[in-house]
Amino acid sequence: MNNFLETPAIWYPGQSQLEYEEELNLMLQRANMTAAFLRGNIHPDTFLDFLDEQEYDVFELAEDWELVKI
Repeated sequence: MNNFLETPAIWYPGQSQLEYEEELNLMLQRANMTAAFLRGNIHPDTFLDFLDEQEYDVFELAEDWELVKI
């Protein structure tokens, strides 16, 4: 079994190599932070702050993950 958690890294037509490498690095950061959170190695607030810094709407994510009821 593979213990690596996958997250998307997307290449867009016209995207430069540098832009793709930046996207790839962000994907690896998201995968590592998510894995650390799931293992209990980081506090939920740290994980949510990280997602917020990545410009994700943490409230929308909570709804998508069914963590809150509307």
